[in-house]
Amino acid sequence: MNISCFDDTIPYNVRQHILSFCANSKFILGWSDGLKIENDKAIPNLHSSWTENDLEESNILPYIIESIDKTSWFTKKSLKSIKLNLVKSDDVHFIHSHPNEYVALYYVNLNWEDGWYGETIFHDPIHVDEVIFTSLYNPGRIILFDGEIPHSIRPQSTRGPKYRMTLSLFFVDNNTD
Repeated sequence: MNISCFDDTIPYNVRQHILSFCANSKFILGWSDGLKIENDKAIPNLHSSWTENDLEESNILPYIIESIDKTSWFTKKSLKSIKLNLVKSDDVHFIHSHPNEYVALYYVNLNWEDGWYGETIFHDPIHVDEVIFTSLYNPGRIILFDGEIPHSIRPQSTRGPKYRMTLSLFFVDNNTD
C-alpha cells in the first residue's frame, strides 16, 4: 500500500503563511467527486486551481519535495496540476481515484480537534466498501499516496471549523505530458 504520512515537517510560521495564502485564493464552484453519469445527486464543490507560481508563493513546495525525496516508491515526479479544496460540513464526497497519478496532499488548517472528523479514508482497490487506511485530519500533515487507491473525504462536523482546506498536488511520470 503506497501511502506515506509526514507530520511536523513544516514550521508553524510557514504553516501560517500557507493558510493565509490559501484563504486568499480565488475559489470557484466546480468539480464533484464521483462519476456524474452514475450519481446525478453529485453537488459541485468549492476549489481553487493553482498555478506553479501560486505553489512557489505559498512556500510549501520545499516541504513537499523533501517528503517525496524520502519516499522511494513516489517515482512520478512531473507536476500535472494543483488544487486547493475547500470542504464544508454539509458537502458530500464520493469514493474516487486518480488513475496514473501520485498525489501529495497537505492539511492546511492550523487547528483541529478530536470530534471534528475530516478524515481522508482510503479504500481497498478491489472491495471499495472496505477501509484499508484512515488519516485523521492532522494540521500540517503531508500525505503521499498512489492515486490509484480509491479514497474519499469525510467532511468535518458542524462543530468543527466552517472550512476544511486541503492542498493536492498531482504528479505523473516524467515521460507523460
